This record gives sequence, structure tokens and C-alpha cells, in this order.
Amino acid sequence: MNNFFKKLHLWVSVPFGIVITITCFTGALLVFESDIVALYNKDLTTVVPVGEPLPVSAVVEKVEAGLADGVEVTGVVVSGDPAEAYKVNISKPSRTAVYVDQYTGEVKGKAGRLPFFNTVRRLHRWLMDTRPADGGIYWGKMIVGASTLAFVGILITGIVIWWPRNRKMLKNRLKIVMRKGQNRFWYDLHVAGGFYVALLLLAMALTGLTWSYEWYRDGFYSMFGEATTQTAKGKDGGRAVKSGRIAVENGAATMLSLPTDTAAVQPDAVTAATVQADAVTSATVQADAVTAATMLSAEEESVYYSWQKALEAVQAKYASYKTITLTDGTASVALGGLGNQRANDKYSFNTSTGEITSSNLYADTPVRSKASGWVRTIHVGTWGGMVTKILYFLAALLGATLPLTGYYFWIRRLYNKKKRKN
Repeated sequence: MNNFFKKLHLWVSVPFGIVITITCFTGALLVFESDIVALYNKDLTTVVPVGEPLPVSAVVEKVEAGLADGVEVTGVVVSGDPAEAYKVNISKPSRTAVYVDQYTGEVKGKAGRLPFFNTVRRLHRWLMDTRPADGGIYWGKMIVGASTLAFVGILITGIVIWWPRNRKMLKNRLKIVMRKGQNRFWYDLHVAGGFYVALLLLAMALTGLTWSYEWYRDGFYSMFGEATTQTAKGKDGGRAVKSGRIAVENGAATMLSLPTDTAAVQPDAVTAATVQADAVTSATVQADAVTAATMLSAEEESVYYSWQKALEAVQAKYASYKTITLTDGTASVALGGLGNQRANDKYSFNTSTGEITSSNLYADTPVRSKASGWVRTIHVGTWGGMVTKILYFLAALLGATLPLTGYYFWIRRLYNKKKRKN
């Protein structure tokens, strides 16, 4: 039986080994992407807290003033750290944001995904392939998915082959010996090293498959319960203040409409003049009332007025938080800490007043919805902070060497076999 697993382990590894090496190595590079990007953009993201922050509306409008036609603000990220700049997300280019000093209003600059990591990610997920415009076969994605599926089988058969028969074998198979030559070192690195990282590599592979195959994703998430229904978006998608102005203007037009039927006017000239004067006076008073109603402050006239009010309402609910992300009608609070890095409380707010209308707390979220956040958190290794990120980096790096050391011993064995025949 052990020979069967050895052959299965070998012949599944041979065709997929190179892709597995590429996937593991690029995955190792991506572990610290967020940390490297944060360090690279430190000058943009760091501010000196002075007084109270400017309203969100003022911050966003400074960004909008410098945007090209067709580019829109899609959201604002407010950090729980007062020394971190407001991050204003924009629609184009993808994943690009503008950082603004919320105390001075200074637009510090624009930043997006670094080209290096963009290339690494494309290599990691699709082998640099692009999705066919005609809906054809996405070869890069398919090859990575098949290799990841094969990797699961390789890891499982590797554990079966590794499993010791007695205590002495266990002791030997847990050591990586460096003093008995190169061949012994590479062998121990493959056998013992592979065992040490097998569990983490399995976690990466099993979660990674959810992005490769729909059938796998459906089956995987079905273990956590039925699909949850998403809350339907409100139909008041337009800007609240703009729609409010239209309503006022329509109201003014209605109130200022005067009767034009002169048949109803009494024939007496004096009485007629009095009635007309009263009508004009009434219309003037009503017009003044409408004018007063539309004289809003500069902040209230902003289409982002409700965002500031929603931010204040949400901030009052938390002693601390990682970030608050504001979009049109929604505020999402990232809770931070260890565990699920996508754990957040979500609030809906009135797009006219900023008043909170409903909430969806993470603690009350169905298991299936929590699972999707956990899948990514486990896949990238952020669930335990810097400790697990370091472990994932080392595991992925060692995982990249496993096919290479395997190829080395396989080719060496073929060479020795051929040499003996000659």
C-alpha cells in the first residue's frame, strides 16, 4: 500500500510541480504586501493630529476638485488612529485612493497597488493570463486551480508516506540534518520540512480552491449552512440633498401658482385691487419662506453632508475601531484584532440626514457570511497577526522548494538507474 502512495505522490507531482512552486513562491511574496505598501506610502498616510478633523464633506470635495471627468469618489475610509490620513477611494484606476490630511485639508497624494505586487498577484492566481473577452477557456485560472487541487492530493499522500512505523523512525523523520552532506540535507528538508508545513499548506490550498471552482465553492460553503439573503438596496439611490432641492423647487412652484380666472374677481375695482394686492403679498410671504428653507449652510449643501452625520453617529457607538468605511448610504466598521480580518459591523443611514436606519452587527451575522471572511483570512494568514504571517511566509517559501527537491531526487534516481544499466 505504501508503494502505491509513493507512486501516486510522484506521478501527480511531476506534471504540476512547477506550477505549485510558482504559486507557493508568489504566495509567500504576497504575505507582507500590505505591510510593504504601508511602509512605501508612509509619507502619504501619516498626519499630525491638530485640533478637530474637518467634516468628511470638506475632505471629499477637495479630492473631487482634482478628479478628471468620469472619475468619482466611491467611499471614504476613516482610521481609528488619529495620526492616519483619511483615505478617499475613487472609481478609476481600480484600487486607487487619494489620501487627505483631515486636519488641514491638504491632499497628500494618490496611491494604488504597487505594479510589482500587481504582477505577482496575476502570476499567483492566473499565471499572467487574462480572462478571454469571448468567454472562452481561462487557461491560467484553470491550470492554477488544477495544480492546487493536485497539491492537496500530494500533501495528503506525502503525510501517508511520511507516517513512521515506530518511535525511532519518528525521531529521524522530524530532523533536518545539515552535517551529513548535501543530499541528506535536501532529503530531510523535503521529508521533515514538508511535514512541518503540511497543515498550513493544506489550509492555503483548501481555501484557495474556493476562487478556482464554483462547484467547490458551493460545496465548501454549504458546510456552514444555507445561503443568506442579502438586504435589498434602497430605491432612493439619488443624492439626498439634490432630491431635496428638487422637492423644494417643486414646492415653491406650487405655492407660487396664482389663480388666473378673473371671473371670480368682484367687479368692484377697489375690491379687485385689494384682492390682487393680498394675493401678491401672500405669494411674496410664501416665496420668502421657501427661500429661507433653502438657505442651508455650506456643509449641509454638500452631497456628502449625510456621510459626516453617519460617521459621528457610528463613532459614538465604539470606544475603538480599526476603520470606518463610508459609502452612499452605508457605514462599515472594521473591528480589528485577531481572528477574522473581515469582521465588521454594518450600518445603513438616511442619505438626506445621515440618521442610522438599520444595523447588521457581526455578532449576529449568519455562520455562512462569517465563513467567507474566515476563508480569506485563513488563506492569507492574517488571523494571528504578525506571528501567523511569518509562519505563512516560511511555510509558503518551503512549499515552493518541495517540488524542486522532489524533482532533484526523481531525476537523480533516473540517472543512477540508467547508469547501473550501462
